[in-house]
Amino acid sequence: MISNEYYSQGKLLITGEYFVLEGSLAFAVPLKLGQNMLVTYLNDNTGELIWETTIKKEFWFRAIYDLNSLEIKETSELNTAFYLQKLLHIIKNKSEILSKKKLSIQINTNLEFPIEWGLGSSSSLISNLAYWSDTDPYMLLFEMSKGSGYDIACARSKNPVLYQVKCKPTITKINFYPEFLDNIYFVYLGKKQDSLTSVQQNWNKIKGKKKEVVKITEISQSIVQSKTLNEFENYIIDHETIISKSINEPTVKSRFFSDFNGTVKSLGAWGGDFVMVTYEGEQSDVLQYFKNKGLKT
Repeated sequence: MISNEYYSQGKLLITGEYFVLEGSLAFAVPLKLGQNMLVTYLNDNTGELIWETTIKKEFWFRAIYDLNSLEIKETSELNTAFYLQKLLHIIKNKSEILSKKKLSIQINTNLEFPIEWGLGSSSSLISNLAYWSDTDPYMLLFEMSKGSGYDIACARSKNPVLYQVKCKPTITKINFYPEFLDNIYFVYLGKKQDSLTSVQQNWNKIKGKKKEVVKITEISQSIVQSKTLNEFENYIIDHETIISKSINEPTVKSRFFSDFNGTVKSLGAWGGDFVMVTYEGEQSDVLQYFKNKGLKT
């Protein structure tokens, strides 16, 4: 019995939402939390691929595939089984890993954060599958979705990244430890957004906005070089204004937190998941404010 283990990190997109697909520079950070994947080759003569996923060590999903055809033999949830089946078919076409004469394969994955948080459950999985199959993770991602790939860059980086897609992904790893780091917070809104659906809905609104692409790129470059909290906040406000006007949606602060004495920035798909908050005062004030809004994470 042989086992191999892989690990990839989650992500947060700080700048460049929507416009990263149009070629703007984006600022993104990998998380301390991610997803691990254990692959075990078994000598049990079943010819099966057995997949089990846990979230924070609690059962979430199980499926059994025929190892040769990748037909679903049984599953606890069909849509997830189909998604994995599509990934496995791509891997089989690009790699020898599923074509070798293995008797059966057991794959166990564990996600370290709640899946509804939108912190990269799919991208960390794709990254791990690419490690295992020795395939290009960006190829796997682009065959599965119309994502930009910044999340794959985060999955494989210990540092924050500046990310841009032109002919191919360009990744610059950076250090980001400003003096005001403790004035930055992240708050979960509890309104899970489908990033792909959100991008598709807003695609026609952002296509061809070259001036905005240039401006978002400039903000992304400047925000990571901010020396003061006030400077950082001004860039956040500029960024929110550009996205708001481009997709014709109100900013998250104007909608929900207009009385908050700090900045609030949407992250990723607008309207859900996490927001980034900056506040110059005491941490207890921030916690109490959002607790009063019913937000505890």
